Amino acid sequence: MSTEKTYLCDEYKLYFKIEDDVQILHNEVELYNTSFVGNNSFCHEEYIDGQRALTYSIPAMITMNQFITKKIHRDELVDIMFSITDQLMYLKANDMPLGKVILNIGYMYLNLEDMSVQLVFLPIDKPMEKCNMEKFVRDLINKLDFANKKASDCGYELIKFFDHNPSFYLSEFYKFITDMKNDNNVHPEDEQHFIVRPQMAEAVEENTEAPLQTTVVSTPSFKLAKEVKDYSGSDIGFDDDESDATSTTVLTNATKGKPGPVIVRTRTGERIKIDKPIFCIGKSAQGVDYQVTDNNSVSRRHAYIINVNGVYYLRDNKSTNHTYLGGKIINSGTDMMLIDGSKFKLANEEFTFREK
Repeated sequence: MSTEKTYLCDEYKLYFKIEDDVQILHNEVELYNTSFVGNNSFCHEEYIDGQRALTYSIPAMITMNQFITKKIHRDELVDIMFSITDQLMYLKANDMPLGKVILNIGYMYLNLEDMSVQLVFLPIDKPMEKCNMEKFVRDLINKLDFANKKASDCGYELIKFFDHNPSFYLSEFYKFITDMKNDNNVHPEDEQHFIVRPQMAEAVEENTEAPLQTTVVSTPSFKLAKEVKDYSGSDIGFDDDESDATSTTVLTNATKGKPGPVIVRTRTGERIKIDKPIFCIGKSAQGVDYQVTDNNSVSRRHAYIINVNGVYYLRDNKSTNHTYLGGKIINSGTDMMLIDGSKFKLANEEFTFREK
């Protein structure tokens, strides 16, 4: 079995320090290093300045953190989710624990030709937390800036999948994503779209996106992660003091621009910031972004406020007692635009939309 790689684009380097008592599972290394369903990353053990490490060579054009600074279209989101899920299915079929996959966009890299994601897998003999696909998807959706309604609808459908399936089965999610991808192929997006740099946004005319020039650097980008021995899915740290200040940082935090609008709850005067592209309101203790705890007329996940390219819409989520905008019932699944001062009710609970 050959592990030779051909790199056709930029290459990122990632190092994980490991302790001497942590065993590397070479059968998992071999399976990971064999190109599979779009993943062409390569992992090996080496010593760097006397420190044992897992070294990853990752051929990719851009980091996921860099990619999601642009406006995201439906086909891009579906292709990314399909690539990730397809790789998880491969790993599961080869009895490789899914908890060893780092489901964190700070550790994901992307090839733009086919939107294949390069996932990082830790082939070590150490128990890991379970693969939390729901948390990953919700966190990802909350970081996105949707290009249009088709894209926001796609994000909404992804969130609804987990709302309606409290028990997660990878095979069911894979079928769900595959169906979305097949629908993409039958009904492709009409508009042509390109990648845009955040700093170029002001210079681009409205409704137009300029192409981003991906820069191929001659030296790899490095960031030294914390010891794998201490790794957990919810706690990934970095040794900033040991990193090369002149190198390009691979792992960056996505930043957002100006603050979003708020809704004001009439009965209490509470101001609720709409800080996610798909914002859920309801009485459920889980899966909502604002919980109405004292009104049983409100459904568990009653309605969503959806941000589409800076325009906000209200959508009823098959609520029992309906959603009203301007005194009129909103049909479930229908998006109604919100403007500054719009008053709406979830059952008999009134809110006012404010653009700040």
